[in-house]
Amino acid sequence: MTSSIPDSISTSDLQNLISDAKPEVPAPSIKDADPKVQIGRVVDSIESLTDEWGTVFAYKLIADYCIHQLFNHHKEVASEYFKEGKEQISSAWSRDAGHFQVIGHTLRNIVCGSDDFMAPDQD
Repeated sequence: MTSSIPDSISTSDLQNLISDAKPEVPAPSIKDADPKVQIGRVVDSIESLTDEWGTVFAYKLIADYCIHQLFNHHKEVASEYFKEGKEQISSAWSRDAGHFQVIGHTLRNIVCGSDDFMAPDQD
């Protein structure tokens, strides 16, 4: 019986294999996908994650994280525009950061069940 696996391979043969190899084609980025695919990816990821909790509170945690990230992003952009002397643009970004801050505060005050550790105590 013959074997198709060699016992050894020379360095020059390896170099030849490398030079003959086709470059890997990177997987397409999700950011380049059409909106329907992007939304589907987000929905699938969130639903998979929330299935681990089995409660609506998981959606609140995810939303709070996303709002916090958007708030921070808007603050950083506002700061950069301010440093560049673009006060009007900075002001618009700061205003929107404030909107995200209010949204986050409002969300945290909505009770989403007994496991909701973010909401104020209920009496």
